[in-house]
Amino acid sequence: MTSLRALDLGVVIVANQKGGVGKTVTAINLASGLVKAGERVLVVDGDPQANLSLFFGAAERAKPGTGNIGELLTSLADGGAPRLRDHVIRQVRRGLDLLPAGHRGIRLELGDERLKTAAAGFAALMAGARAEYRWIIIDSSPSNGELERILISSSEAVIVPLEYQLFSVAGLEALIEDVASCAAETGRPIRVHAIVFTKAEKNVARMDAYREIFSTFRIPIFEVCKSEYVPRSIERSRTLFECAPSSYATSDYARLVEKAFLE
Repeated sequence: MTSLRALDLGVVIVANQKGGVGKTVTAINLASGLVKAGERVLVVDGDPQANLSLFFGAAERAKPGTGNIGELLTSLADGGAPRLRDHVIRQVRRGLDLLPAGHRGIRLELGDERLKTAAAGFAALMAGARAEYRWIIIDSSPSNGELERILISSSEAVIVPLEYQLFSVAGLEALIEDVASCAAETGRPIRVHAIVFTKAEKNVARMDAYREIFSTFRIPIFEVCKSEYVPRSIERSRTLFECAPSSYATSDYARLVEKAFLE
């Protein structure tokens, strides 16, 4: 496959409309793997549930006056010209900054029409951030509302975590349609770059069957083995690269980073 570096793409969303497929875990470990490779990374918590922000200790690390993505979008919707750096928490890990989530009620507070008015400004901020960051990794919620469309529209490429289930076929088809719709609205391509099966099993026959099914989408497929280290790392607020560097799951994410992003 052609890597994102070779394509000169850097704003990447981890997206799936289904919950529990490992979006946040994937965003965390993609960002961690890229930092480990010496890259400068901004990770964006686009899920109002704020699990990514909780993982990185946003509440404890934020300096007084630091904003969040909700305040950023509100300012943009009101016609403001906010500065991204005023909403970013620096150095949640060495080489890694965080744009934290806002409160859970951001969708109701702003509403779809006001969110739409923030879309172009947010996309411009993400594009402009590439002057400071080589990679921007966006975590998203399991939904397909206006907030998620803003996040997809601001991206250049999509990583899709999935489970080995037949229901995942319909979910992937729906996401591809949404990405195409967002691309049409923005007038630029948005690449569905890779599928990541985040809970790969040892059942070789079953895995081969699903590989064949999903190969029809002609999107590169990666697998991360099911591992006890994944929930353990989340409980300890440590990435897989930090708490289990020799595990198979860590090696799988390292391969994804190398092949899909850096090679």
